[in-house]
Amino acid sequence: MKLMASPESRFLTCQERNIHFMEWGDSSRDTVVIWHGVTGTCEDHRELAARLSDTYHVICPDSLCCGLSDWAKEDRDTSLGFYADVAEDLFRQLGKSSLRWIGSSKGGGLGIVLAARDNGLEISHLVLNDVGVGLDENFRKALAKGLSSPPVFDRFQEFAGKVRNFLSKMGLELTEQKWHDLIRSYARRTDDGRFTYHYDPRLAVQFAEHPEDFDLWNYYDQVAAKTILIRGAHSIVPDEEARMMAERGPKCSLLDRTGGHVSLMDKLVEQDVILEFLKN
Repeated sequence: MKLMASPESRFLTCQERNIHFMEWGDSSRDTVVIWHGVTGTCEDHRELAARLSDTYHVICPDSLCCGLSDWAKEDRDTSLGFYADVAEDLFRQLGKSSLRWIGSSKGGGLGIVLAARDNGLEISHLVLNDVGVGLDENFRKALAKGLSSPPVFDRFQEFAGKVRNFLSKMGLELTEQKWHDLIRSYARRTDDGRFTYHYDPRLAVQFAEHPEDFDLWNYYDQVAAKTILIRGAHSIVPDEEARMMAERGPKCSLLDRTGGHVSLMDKLVEQDVILEFLKN
């Protein structure tokens, strides 16, 4: 039995890509995966992972192109299909065939794809943190443009102000220490010593070249996992789409939370709902 009171940072080579992940808790217990959003890192949901690790074995990967994982080698690397190939390889190497899944934004879309694929991987519970089966085309175009040319700053404080201002507008509310920790995890130095976002700008390719990632009904209708959709007060999931998700496929339950699209799932009320949901 392997017991981890604090998280362990690990790397595995999956689909010829180096993938970094944090591992929490007793590895002999049932496993929960927390997969972050399009530009997040494995640090995003640290508080939720720590709380879940009292009961579960918790795995929090850095997506390909994010954090300490490899950047893209090919355009396909940013698609949900290749993300799913990488994830399946990761869990095979870890000897995991049954999972509970918590996915924020793109991480939730990945959970939908994995739960529907015939891959020998059973996802029994699926938590979708403000992600549906589609995405508005204008929003996709704006994301593609923004991700392809991340801003660069001379000073870390300027970078920090930009990140905080943007995420605050997206509805994120954090303590000063949490802001500092999050922003530090999102920063990297450029070759000339300035500061920018940690992620690979080729993440933009998904929004421009992989429209199949934004029409997931064929996958969603095949999902058998117990599913819940948690929507922010200012959600990217339209009301009609949420209603249809509650009627089709796994017939997800719906929960509204405060804030916007981005959530670290660090509020106790939200964590309590997730813990209760995962129990069954």
